[in-house]
Order: sequence, then structure tokens, then C-alpha cells
Amino acid sequence: ILEVKNLNVTDDKGVHRVKDVSFNVAAGEILGIAGVAGNGQSELLEVLGGYEKATGTILVNGVELDLTGSKSDGRSRRARGIAHVPEDRQREGLIMDYAAWENTAFGYHHDEKFQRSGLFMDNNAIKQDTIEKMERFDVRPPDPKLAAKNFSGGNQQKIVLAREIERNPDLLLIGQPTRGVDIGAIEFIHQQIVALRDQGKAILLVSVELEEILSLSDRVAVMFDGMIMGERLPAETDEKELGLLMAGMTGDVA
Repeated sequence: ILEVKNLNVTDDKGVHRVKDVSFNVAAGEILGIAGVAGNGQSELLEVLGGYEKATGTILVNGVELDLTGSKSDGRSRRARGIAHVPEDRQREGLIMDYAAWENTAFGYHHDEKFQRSGLFMDNNAIKQDTIEKMERFDVRPPDPKLAAKNFSGGNQQKIVLAREIERNPDLLLIGQPTRGVDIGAIEFIHQQIVALRDQGKAILLVSVELEEILSLSDRVAVMFDGMIMGERLPAETDEKELGLLMAGMTGDVA
């Protein structure tokens, strides 16, 4: 589903954040990206999500993505079957002062089922869609009119997950899926990620939680200083080995 070749990202301060990164994610697979925050994982997600520029090649279902220019944006990515649950739900996933029903439509408000005419959205259709999503994703309280800022962190995350997963994407990008989330919501969120994988979707999971990476991933890639230091199968590695890779150590770690 996803093939990344020789990807490089330099930020607006001239710092080389992602350095010649290559990897792939197959259908029905979760690739976990492990690493200490600040080692290029965020920039990688931003490029794939369409709001960071890069050089290199990214293919989705065999078709190349634009990495610069007008076709490198969130809407273009969504049209290519990419859904994105960003690392910071409050800054990038939601507009906190807006109601839940407005947030569930963001990014997908051009969908025909949300349009009443060429000029107006069908707000009633969006609200009904939100009620159904809240029920399926156990969002509490199930009030589509409540502002996003008035939900707990776990329920905010469920709103973002419901919006993205229910678009039936070919590829789901998900960053720090359970950061600041209570234990009950963590289990639910993990179940949704695995269920999507089991439907044959490709998932790129970025998390600083090694236990989460090891429990969810089919393969684990470790990033350090913008580079992928190695790949491991969860059954054949442990937190000690991954920790050494995360520190940039690639020698024998038996």
C-alpha cells in the first residue's frame, strides 16, 4: 500500500530532520515507528499527511504522491485514501472551540452526503452522522453539540479516530494514539487499530510507548536522528534492544 524511498525533510530553519528514509507498509499490516520524540517521526507523518514538504518518492497503491506544490495537502491525501490521526489532537486533530459535529466533518465536509446544495452543507446530515459515530466509538457524553474542549482527552481522541477510520482508508497514519488517554479508552483505541488492520488496511503507527509499539505492530522500525536504524519483528526483539537502537546503537545488542 505504502512505499517510501529516499525521503528527506529539511525544516524552515535548515535542519535536516528526515535523512534518506525508505520503508514500506503492506495491506493488512501495522508498521510501528519507535523512537524518542524529536528524531524525525513527526516530520515523517507530516509529509505523508500533506502538510510538510520533502524530497524523495512516496507511492500509495503504486501511484506517486506530490511532495511539494498545490497537490501536496491534506485534501489531496484524503482523496488518495490516506486518513490521518495526528500526534497532537488539540492542535492538529480538532478545533477545540467547535462542536463535536463540526469536528467530525472537518476535512470531509466536501463529501456529497454532507452537501445540501452547491453552496450549503447539510448540517442535519452531519449531526446525524456524528450521533452514529459517537455510538459506535463510545464517545461520552454522546452529545454532538458539545464543544470539543469539553470532552476528556480519551473522548477527544475517539472523535478524531471515528472521523478518520470510518472513511475506510487504504492507509491510516496514526501518531501517539493513546497519549493523555485513560486506561479504558486505550484498550478501545487499540482494538479499533487492530480491527482496521484485520480489514486489510495498511497502518503506520508512531508512538514513544515501546509497550504499545510491541503489542500492536507486525514490524517495528526504529528512528534516531532522522534515520531508520533498523527493523525488527516484535516476537524477535525486546524493549532493551529497541532502546539501544533508539539511542543510535546498531552493533551487536545481544
